[in-house]
Amino acid sequence: MEYLDLANGRFAYIRQGEGYPVLLLHGLGSSLLDWQPQIDHLAQFCEVIAMDVRGHGQSEPLRAPVSIAELAGDVADFIRAMDVAPCILVGISMGGMLTFQLLAEHPDLVRAAVVVNSAPSFPVDTWKVRGQVWLRLGLVRLIGLPALAGMLAGKLFPKPEQEALRERVAERIASNDPTSYLHAMRAIPGWSAMPAAGQANVPLLVISGDRDYTPLEYKRAYLGQLRNARLEVIEDSGHATPLDQPQRLNQLLQAFIAEHSAPMPA
Repeated sequence: MEYLDLANGRFAYIRQGEGYPVLLLHGLGSSLLDWQPQIDHLAQFCEVIAMDVRGHGQSEPLRAPVSIAELAGDVADFIRAMDVAPCILVGISMGGMLTFQLLAEHPDLVRAAVVVNSAPSFPVDTWKVRGQVWLRLGLVRLIGLPALAGMLAGKLFPKPEQEALRERVAERIASNDPTSYLHAMRAIPGWSAMPAAGQANVPLLVISGDRDYTPLEYKRAYLGQLRNARLEVIEDSGHATPLDQPQRLNQLLQAFIAEHSAPMPA
């Protein structure tokens, strides 16, 4: 693990391999550790960098409300400080939201991007969605992160043979600082990177597990608002595709990175 001091604190990251730079961004309540299957594979043919987003893992905690734009600003500062622009971005869930925000505000830093089980906005436009947000926030306060972690891990990995994954991910979610987790979670409802992200002419691969929380119909709908995007669906996968279908995801990432890491024309 290495560390980098930026304007908003200390950021933990790992860096492996040689070649075109690829930056991995994890989801809410996660850390760079959840990318290990991708790091091991991709480092064979490119330079892989995975960072802990502020409020997660071993990076700076969150002690005040924050926005997705501010968290994406940290990533932009990180890319510049590491001198890896324009890099290929890969983000899952909240990490995908940060990717969309970077496409909206800093497209010059991104050569190409992949978003996994994510979206360019999180509208709170129905009572059902409001209820889901209130429930998650309430459960953190009512039963605590360890109990909530067990519930979330059970939904992510429902199969009997996924017991080891359930236990590992539950432990990682439970280890989050509760204050940081709540601040990061509150940044998501009502956020949108549209329409600016839709104007970025950056090659974008949208990957979805066929059992992800967000329906495929919704992803196909927002795909039509993006300039240079396509969709790939991974079968027998839920929200945690990097862990429940690592080989299939690695294949898609390897092909996409190879396609977009060639030298730019003179």
